[in-house]
Amino acid sequence: MRAPWRRMLAALVIVSGAAVVVASVLAFQWARWPIYLTYFAIAMVLYPPVVRMLPGLVIGIPSVAVGIGFLYIGGLPIIALNLLAVLCIRAARAVVPALPLARIRLLAALAARRDLAGGGAQSVRQFVPESATYALGLGTRWAVASLLAAPTAPTAAPGAMAVAELCGYGVWGVLSILPIYPDRSLLPLDDREGLRRAIADMRLIFPLALTPFVYLIAYGYRTEGLIGAAAWSLATFGLHFMLKLMNERRLTLEEQNRQLSTLNRELEHRERLSAIGKMSSVVSHQILQQLGVIGLYADLIRHADDGGADAGTARRNAAAIEEAVHDVNRVLTDLLVFSKDLRLNLYGHALPALLEECLEACRQVAHERGVTLSLEANAPLELRLDKLKMKQALVNVLRNAIEVSPPGGTVAITVARRDGGATIAVCDQGPGVRPADREAVFTPFFTTKERGTGLGLAIAREFTEAHGGRLWVEPTPGGGATFLTWLPLAGPPG
Repeated sequence: MRAPWRRMLAALVIVSGAAVVVASVLAFQWARWPIYLTYFAIAMVLYPPVVRMLPGLVIGIPSVAVGIGFLYIGGLPIIALNLLAVLCIRAARAVVPALPLARIRLLAALAARRDLAGGGAQSVRQFVPESATYALGLGTRWAVASLLAAPTAPTAAPGAMAVAELCGYGVWGVLSILPIYPDRSLLPLDDREGLRRAIADMRLIFPLALTPFVYLIAYGYRTEGLIGAAAWSLATFGLHFMLKLMNERRLTLEEQNRQLSTLNRELEHRERLSAIGKMSSVVSHQILQQLGVIGLYADLIRHADDGGADAGTARRNAAAIEEAVHDVNRVLTDLLVFSKDLRLNLYGHALPALLEECLEACRQVAHERGVTLSLEANAPLELRLDKLKMKQALVNVLRNAIEVSPPGGTVAITVARRDGGATIAVCDQGPGVRPADREAVFTPFFTTKERGTGLGLAIAREFTEAHGGRLWVEPTPGGGATFLTWLPLAGPPG
């Protein structure tokens, strides 16, 4: 909404509120001066206690509750008296700092009340539309209650007061989202955050907390006269302290949450630094070790006697260099895989065919170590998964089983349906995994092998969990370890 329309809307609200205030002045009845005087005195006492819910939201529940309650008792003039009380407090605030009695609690509270009692152009610009909004809400209540309760007084018609309360809160709610305040704009329906802020201004704290006291003030007047109304008005202090205590607890919890979030971020930062340090140590050790091997065998080849060089020795040295280069490539490949994002490219894949591809990728390593591979996957299972990532995970588990198995050993892979998914069991005949290490083996850079990087099983678990699955290890009866991978048939949730 452009500025001219915004100014026109604000002017319309202010003029309407001013008309209500003028009508309230004209409605004064000198015969009811005890009601007016009692309300004015109570308003001056109950205006300072406020609760600052948010930096821009200050709630003075006692003053609002008494203002509404006395409206049904004293009629429209209460609106003008409320405005007069606010203006008197504004004037008092300008005088209080110069008084020697400024340390008195009540005067200090008046001095601290800066939401409507503060000075300056910004305060006036905020004060005028808020006063107009408040007057329109009270005026709506009085009009509805008088119409429905006629010819009796509103305090004698609880039903009329209930309808009037709904209408009054409705007016305040609508006006709270209009661009009549200097720090707000009209909220479009597609601005969810803006609507959330508008709803926050219409919290149920008002109808749920204020309305019962409004009825009690009216009931006290109907049964005990002004003394009863004044007694229940002062009882709103209890409501104020209850809200203040709740707000203080909320602020304490929010501060604790902020501190916890800060500590969590610091802990994550330290964990990342620790992981980077550990990674650097592992990578440096692995690469430097293999570069040393490469340099050693290259030096042997370079200093070999050209005339009587043993071709077999040269081939063995070259093969050692090739193996060292392969180990360096594997370290770097594991690091690259580990650093990849976990966005999945999901499609339906037959599990037996995927396992056949995994076995084929590991067959050369198994042949070199003299390990036999067997697969038992007769069930026609189809899973929704990212083929490349799950193949990488399963190959890592298979290679780990092959590397720990003794020559002549067997690595058996079996598949079974379980808990709405498929369980892939990889059983080896190696030394097994100690109970204390059954979780640690999936931690990055943890390894019990002399030449391992500690990333293979960590990658396998990360990719498996990204698919909504699980990866864990159990002892194999008779010796060895069984790595179990469970994957849901329908793929990861969501």
